[in-house]
Amino acid sequence: MADVDVVIPESLEQCLETLETFAGDAVPIAGGTDLRVLMRARVKDPRVLVWLGSLPDLKHIACEAGTVSIGPTVTHAEISSNAALQSIAPGSTASLLKAALAVGSPQVRNVGTAGGNLANASPAADLYPPLLTLDAEVTARSRRGERTIRLEDLADGPGSTDLGHDEILTGIRFKVPADGAYTDFSKLGLRNAVAISVASAAVFARFRGGKFEEVRIACGAVAPKAIRMRAVEDLLCGETLSVELLREVEEATSRICDPITDLRASADYRRHVAGVIVSRLVEDAWRKNNG
Repeated sequence: MADVDVVIPESLEQCLETLETFAGDAVPIAGGTDLRVLMRARVKDPRVLVWLGSLPDLKHIACEAGTVSIGPTVTHAEISSNAALQSIAPGSTASLLKAALAVGSPQVRNVGTAGGNLANASPAADLYPPLLTLDAEVTARSRRGERTIRLEDLADGPGSTDLGHDEILTGIRFKVPADGAYTDFSKLGLRNAVAISVASAAVFARFRGGKFEEVRIACGAVAPKAIRMRAVEDLLCGETLSVELLREVEEATSRICDPITDLRASADYRRHVAGVIVSRLVEDAWRKNNG
């Protein structure tokens, strides 16, 4: 890595001024677990790193007026162990807690942040699927002002987002699910821990009268960015689960996927396991709520 300067801003305004001044040659850093790898590989070569850890307004977890708000410098370990998140409509944030606990190693979880996980826009980022099923949105801020972005629209490809060079994430928000919501998350890696996903998925489900009333499904590592599986959701809404329907869910998931072949898995394998993971999550959701 080339030598870089580090700016430790005393305020959010100073942080944003630095990003604007260096016009793309400065990047924000909090945990740096992804950024430092990219810098070593010369994928990113910034002149200036702007340290976000000095800004307390970016580190919070709160639930007010039926909305959960998570600051971008909150670590994965802090998410997975947060008592407020664990107590919100029991089970409705289980997928997010489980995904945060699945990130890397304990060392990575203690340093890596929610904002970095989203802003780096890896298709395999663990927090994307559960947050997509929670209909999350993010706030981004620059000296030009603040805007809200649907999480589904944040990433536009591997390592690429809708954020400008002078913008940083300032918050992640989602509405508290109503009682009775069920969520879950699952990922497949090449080992049991410290693994980048070969495929991952999250499910959000509500039931009424023995049928799926509402379903949201999202997958990671099987397309250029994490994606909602809306065609699969449509298959399930209003239906009672059956062996035939589960087969349709698995096949539809595989068809929607648009994965790559890399060192971890072939595209065909990713399509197959994505279908298996989603169908198993759907079946578990059904059995635990209609047993």
